[in-house]
Amino acid sequence: MPSSRRLAAVLVVGAALISVSIPTLAAASTSTTTSTAPAGPDQVIVSSFSEKGDFIDRGVSSVYTAHWATVSARDTGIDLVYRNPAARSGASYHFAPVAGQDLAVGTYDNVQRAETRSAGFAGIDVTGPGEPAGCSRVTGFFRIWDLAADADGTITRLDLTWVEHCGAGRPSNYGEVLINDAPRVGDLYASARRITFPDQTPTLPYVVYNPTAQAQPISLWQSTTTVSHYSVTPLAPACATSVPAQGSCTYQLRLAPPRPGNYSTTVLLVSGTSILRLGVTGRAGGV
Repeated sequence: MPSSRRLAAVLVVGAALISVSIPTLAAASTSTTTSTAPAGPDQVIVSSFSEKGDFIDRGVSSVYTAHWATVSARDTGIDLVYRNPAARSGASYHFAPVAGQDLAVGTYDNVQRAETRSAGFAGIDVTGPGEPAGCSRVTGFFRIWDLAADADGTITRLDLTWVEHCGAGRPSNYGEVLINDAPRVGDLYASARRITFPDQTPTLPYVVYNPTAQAQPISLWQSTTTVSHYSVTPLAPACATSVPAQGSCTYQLRLAPPRPGNYSTTVLLVSGTSILRLGVTGRAGGV
């Protein structure tokens, strides 16, 4: 069952803004799909992140918006299967409540592998290029932040985050699933509502989509009152100021802490008169 544990929200402090620094970062460790389908019914976005040493994705983080072979989302369980034959790649994401119960907003701790979970335990099972069959034993948790379902149990809106470790291993695969729940800023929408770095500090992709027929302005900022050790880097220089028509822009989020500790910031995405606040948190040095 969901626990009563709640996570603190990341808030913007102060109104003065400064531009996010843009250092040069390698792009080899991340990937994104190329779909630019507009937000609408059955929109599914999965930000699938991976630490170095993670068995599932081998340290490669991706954002998936297309090539869904299976989208089954019910309050009795969620099953998403990604298949891209052209890229010879695939992944799957399965989240299950305690047997006999329905998924609900809350945190599911002490998960087991979904298909072999014991009575009284929720389940998770993520597969990827590193382990197409998944892990034989998992630890971790998932949290449902937002959920709506129709009368027959079909999920119509979902915001879910997860952390999974193979066995008792420390490296994790983790991320966020959004179904018809992508955050919007003006005419644009984004791939995640929140991003949390785990013990390690990989570079993570964040994608902004433009479903319209015209390029849309964008800028990214942080509060001047926040001492931030995060940076945001557009993969294409033009994405520092606009998102192309019927296209997308990928930004690399990186935490470069000076010492072990917990870090947080709020990245502001601005398009026209609209503002989207992206909470970013992380811990470094295994603390």
